Amino acid sequence: MIRFENDYTEGAHQQILQRLVETNEEQSPGYGTDEHCEKARSYIRKRCAVKNADVHFLVGGTQTNTTGHRFNIAGPSRSDSR
Repeated sequence: MIRFENDYTEGAHQQILQRLVETNEEQSPGYGTDEHCEKARSYIRKRCAVKNADVHFLVGGTQTNTTGHRFNIAGPSRSDSR
């Protein structure tokens, strides 16, 4: 039986583990300001076909889920409109 209760009870895919080993000795600035995040931003912009998309990363699943639910269920608030 395959069960998924949360992302803390599962292991990582072998390719992710290998990439972590390859980059383990790198030093980089804080999360969101390193070259890996910049590469991810570029990839996301390309996949979304939005050249100037403002891409930000969240630090955990709870924050991500809360943000995602807010915009997917309720839509942006008036204060979010620009």
